[in-house]
Amino acid sequence: MDSFRETYRQMIIALIVFLIVLAIGILGLMWLEGISFLDAIWITVTTLTTVGYGDKVAITPGGRVFTLVLLAAGLSVTAYGIQASATFILSPAMRDLRQRRRTQRAVEQLSHHYIICGAGELVDKTVSFITRAARDRQAYHREQFYLPLDHFLDRLFGDDAHGHFPRTRQIIRRVFLFFVRRLYRAETLLDAVVIVTPSATFAEHLRSNRLLVIEGDPNREETLQRAGLERAQAMMVMLGKDTETLLTVLTARSANPNLYITAVTLEEALAPQMIRVGANSAITPFDVASQFLNNATLRPAVNDFFDSILFSPAADTQTTQLTLLSGSNWIGQRIGKLQLREKFKAAVIGLGSDDGSFMYTPDENYILKENDILIVVAPGRSTTALQRDCDQGTHGQSQFANWQRLPIPAPPPRQSEQTYTREEAEIAVQAMSQRYIICGTGHVVRSAINKLDPKRPFVIISSDTDYADELLARGFRVIYGNPTEENTLRRAGIDRALAIMISLEDEADSVLTVLNCRALSKSLLITTTAHIDDAIHKLQRAGADRVVSPFQVAGQFVLLATTRPAVNDFLQYVLFNYHVGIETTELYMQDDSPWIGKTIEDLRLTNLFRAGVIGVRRADGHFIYAPPRTHKIGEHEVLIVVTPMEHSDELRITASGSATKRPTTLRRPR
Repeated sequence: MDSFRETYRQMIIALIVFLIVLAIGILGLMWLEGISFLDAIWITVTTLTTVGYGDKVAITPGGRVFTLVLLAAGLSVTAYGIQASATFILSPAMRDLRQRRRTQRAVEQLSHHYIICGAGELVDKTVSFITRAARDRQAYHREQFYLPLDHFLDRLFGDDAHGHFPRTRQIIRRVFLFFVRRLYRAETLLDAVVIVTPSATFAEHLRSNRLLVIEGDPNREETLQRAGLERAQAMMVMLGKDTETLLTVLTARSANPNLYITAVTLEEALAPQMIRVGANSAITPFDVASQFLNNATLRPAVNDFFDSILFSPAADTQTTQLTLLSGSNWIGQRIGKLQLREKFKAAVIGLGSDDGSFMYTPDENYILKENDILIVVAPGRSTTALQRDCDQGTHGQSQFANWQRLPIPAPPPRQSEQTYTREEAEIAVQAMSQRYIICGTGHVVRSAINKLDPKRPFVIISSDTDYADELLARGFRVIYGNPTEENTLRRAGIDRALAIMISLEDEADSVLTVLNCRALSKSLLITTTAHIDDAIHKLQRAGADRVVSPFQVAGQFVLLATTRPAVNDFLQYVLFNYHVGIETTELYMQDDSPWIGKTIEDLRLTNLFRAGVIGVRRADGHFIYAPPRTHKIGEHEVLIVVTPMEHSDELRITASGSATKRPTTLRRPR
């Protein structure tokens, strides 16, 4: 900024000196040559600009000497001015100014867009998901549209006898393709995102990726107005301090009452305050990561199922929400009559009403009403056709219920009547047949353990004396020791474990623990956390089945909660909802399961257990989403079932044929 001001000052000096030289030249020539004011201006200007037409020149000796001095002075001032002007125009500050103006013009053209406020890893992860989705969308659009068009042009223009396009035809073909691509470019979420960040370094990083960035304090209304706050449909606030997040939410809500706001809070206790000041939903990264880690360890098939329809960039199938607005073609029709599977290869896995409640696997005879929200799983290429058939369109897709999602208070940590000493815990662990092992003392794993029932077959490995004693007093079976040591893992019964959850602060300790676990058991499911991206590939190479990055998971859920809030609400409702008593479980069809060979309709799950099958993992590892009731259950398939918690154990016993039957491995098929 100082160099910018100095260059600007030099330009002003050059202009002032030039005007002084011009005035001296005019007055001097009028006095020495005795010419008129107009002639003096003409000679002075042509001299200073080195044009020299020759129609008016100095005649007297004094006038000629004065003209030479004037020419030298003029050239010096002009050179100085050009240098200052060039430096000013090419300076980084001017480039930034031009960049800001281009960004501002682009933002002014947007409406119903998304604003992201913040800086750092969480914003970076969220933006990377948007960028990757946009890249996949463009690739799909190119494959479906440009390649057939390219082949059509090949046939249209033909080629010569040597198999080459004539040069003129090549030029016509390329120009035609260029304009077609500009006219029919696929619109993506990346085209509707504006990022507001207080960090100049982070702003430059984002601009290098061709993103629309507004640099400034998101707490200030004028900064948000520059980002098009009054025209935006939603905002994600991911600042480093909860106080700044609160102030930004309050500022945005007061300026735009209709804005949908997702706020990220570092402290779970502050989530209700975020809602009170105006946020529609509040997300705590470490809490979300702990839920994801629990699910990936204890219910890996369920985790893979939802990951494949919500977050996986490689999957062609995705989950979308369809709101039946007034005038929709689907209002008053039965779900079965829509023939979604036949027309779009789509299926309804959930249905939300305008009061925020959900119905999972709704009956085909259900009659749709206005403001119903369908949670539909369908191929990505069918989404637009589904919206069109629903008579929703792009504008309708952006309209979703703008109610505030009150944060569900976490249940208090479970307490068992049975407590243990360290010696008693060692004995109890040796007596267990199968178990899940958990090791770590960080924020994520502590949050994950707080959500678990100590009566279940969990074994905790901890090297923290105070924390180990606390868990023993709550009824958990705890092995005190270092999880990186093979002896500690054997004491925890690693050879009889179905899965192990590893969340250690040190990267080297995590890799060593994974290596030891994989060496001791090839069938063991291993999930672990990684706090930096470089550690993910190392842990996977060491043998981890699933590596969870807390900020990556949080970024996924922030994006889901903002762009598809009804889908996010449905996920929270059915995944593990302690307050309404609903969970999604996985039922393994072992080779002696009594369900093998029966159809889903034969099981009468809705009548007997109020349960519904939303997915089936086949023996080859691929999923069938919202399978038809006529699907015949095969050997080694896994049913993804939503059920009341009170029936979950009975369901597992019925499906396996025995109360003690457990799957041989939780690892996904290779």
